[in-house]
Amino acid sequence: MKIPCVIDNVKTLKKGMKITLSVNDEHTKQTMKQIYNFLDRDLIVNVSIDAEAEKEKLGEISNQQRKKIYAMFRDIADATGNNKETVKDEMKVRFIKNTDYPKEKFSLSNMDKEYAARFIEYIIDFCFEYGIPLSDIPYKELDDDSLERYLKMCIKQGKCSICGREGETHHVDTIGMGNNRNTLDDSKHRKIQLCREHHNEAHNKGWKTFKEKYHVKGVLYDENT
Repeated sequence: MKIPCVIDNVKTLKKGMKITLSVNDEHTKQTMKQIYNFLDRDLIVNVSIDAEAEKEKLGEISNQQRKKIYAMFRDIADATGNNKETVKDEMKVRFIKNTDYPKEKFSLSNMDKEYAARFIEYIIDFCFEYGIPLSDIPYKELDDDSLERYLKMCIKQGKCSICGREGETHHVDTIGMGNNRNTLDDSKHRKIQLCREHHNEAHNKGWKTFKEKYHVKGVLYDENT
């Protein structure tokens, strides 16, 4: 069986990798028929990838990034009473003004993946600064670099990294008995911002369990830099 398809999403799991393939409308009926015929037998799939096309595609904004951006547009619209299109235009203008992204190239359909990540971070920072609650947990689906920047942003804004509520500092690296946390320079200690509920959970379950559950980490943050 040969069915033309494209890679829709690639996600790294704890054990292995999950690849989601997308079949166009023209071949959907044929695909469903063939899969049905193989329900009680082994199905061998040969994946042939157009390397150049996939390389170009991987450099563009992902579906997860796009969904997250529009979800935050909706959150801002709900909080401010504006419609999503007005919010989209306003955030676009703000982002372009504060970055070097060319105005004529700004498109949520095919913008650069790195700039999409920066746009997400910019919107999260905006929401934190103006007290706009986010319906979706912000850190989900962020890559390693974006996650670290997000965690530092949460410390700077005093927001919980898990839920976005008002937070307090949880030190991943133990400060040590006898030290005054209010006067000690903790810039060399990994930390994370957590609300009271998640802070208690981190202490009660232990950092290793907490980290594996939420897929977060402690970061080094110096407020003077």
